[in-house]
Amino acid sequence: MCCCGTPVVNGELGYKWSSTDKPGVRPVDPPSLKDNDQLVRDEPGRCGGLDSHSHHYRLVKSYGSLILLVRHGGGDERLHLSGPVATVLDHLDSTDCYWTLNALYHAYSDGRRTGSETTANNWRKAAVEKRIKTRKERGSNNVRVWIA
Repeated sequence: MCCCGTPVVNGELGYKWSSTDKPGVRPVDPPSLKDNDQLVRDEPGRCGGLDSHSHHYRLVKSYGSLILLVRHGGGDERLHLSGPVATVLDHLDSTDCYWTLNALYHAYSDGRRTGSETTANNWRKAAVEKRIKTRKERGSNNVRVWIA
């Protein structure tokens, strides 16, 4: 839980982890760029209604594609974005852009988690009901697996 008191961007004085801490500076820790990444926007973690100090976002172009780079406590992630998102984000100030990127990332993350859970539950149920079928493909080491 953030105890900054007022909205603070990582790298600025004012970050407090507990109410007894003296204000300090939370270091900026951006996700790493790859060789072909061209930095479009760099939005360090921040707070302001929500504690998001641990999430640092970078928007990059790589081979003509727009990619959202995210660094958080679990590591780095790369999300491919589509459509004219860059044009929309160009019109936003830093704070609005950060919270928009945060919403995009969390929508993606929640969708991925929900999809994985649904798939795992389907396979568990099929295993209990003995509906998982396998067949070795003739002439190779490949095996087809499906739910009947």
